Amino acid sequence: MEDWVKLESFDRPHQAEIRKVILEQNNINAVVINAKDSLFLIGEYELYVHKDDEKMAHAIIEEFQGLTKIDSFILRKPLEEFKDFLLSKGINSSIKICSNPRYVLDNYELYVSSDDIEKAMPYITGEKLEGWSLLETCLRTRQTRFRVELLEEKHIPTIVIKKRDAQYMKAEIDIYVKTADLENARQVINDLIGWIKIEQYPMLHRAEIRENLLGNHGIRSIIVKNNNEYELYVECNNEEKAISIINDKKEWKKVNTYNSQVEADYATALLEKYGIEAISITRLDRDFMFDVDLYVEEFNAENANEILTNINIK
Repeated sequence: MEDWVKLESFDRPHQAEIRKVILEQNNINAVVINAKDSLFLIGEYELYVHKDDEKMAHAIIEEFQGLTKIDSFILRKPLEEFKDFLLSKGINSSIKICSNPRYVLDNYELYVSSDDIEKAMPYITGEKLEGWSLLETCLRTRQTRFRVELLEEKHIPTIVIKKRDAQYMKAEIDIYVKTADLENARQVINDLIGWIKIEQYPMLHRAEIRENLLGNHGIRSIIVKNNNEYELYVECNNEEKAISIINDKKEWKKVNTYNSQVEADYATALLEKYGIEAISITRLDRDFMFDVDLYVEEFNAENANEILTNINIK
């Protein structure tokens, strides 16, 4: 790996992956290499950065040394609830505000001492959240937020935990409520009082396109799976405006798929510079890895493909 330098070595993969995420959140590319012997499983997990980023990377890691991020969310209250729960188990934690604009959907981050990470693990996975029950699992931060806000309006506290796979990528977002509130919380989510269904779709990505579109216009929308259909709900006072926006943007076409949200965001910004509205949809593939699909209105697909090809981000 020419022009790359080893920053640190670790005994366990999650130790390296956590620091890789911290660096990437600060616009520094990092790579983890498994240096373990394939037969005897001895060796280390090595974290590399480009040599031009070495000094800055060391400074960032030192700032976070001794702390491990265990959760993050766009709203503070669910993290405060989790913080209080961990404290009741003798685990101190702290909430930091994430100021990186690329990660605006992770405004608040919850950290524990790295020495406590093994102790905290049963709670991070939700296995030992005594007194709390799993209400629902979401795949998208915004859909999780809307549900949490609905519950907060009914004075039902929540804990939100992001579950990650072995590569430390976000896979699912679990919403927990106090066990005593579980039935009431289910009723709130099922009834959606004050909300109205405006459309339904046979495939999830079609609903997500409209949900993104409405969100860009400041309209909250909730996707509910009912049998094999995905129903889209908006607040009753936004019904007419939401229908008008959706009817004005009928057909969308996928123009590319990216391996990271950063690449998709760059492509979106580029197309918008040329007056082409684009929407990115994150999904899990069959190997449980994340892909980000980029959609534009069908009549703009040819122009979008040409722009992305000329800029070499196809």
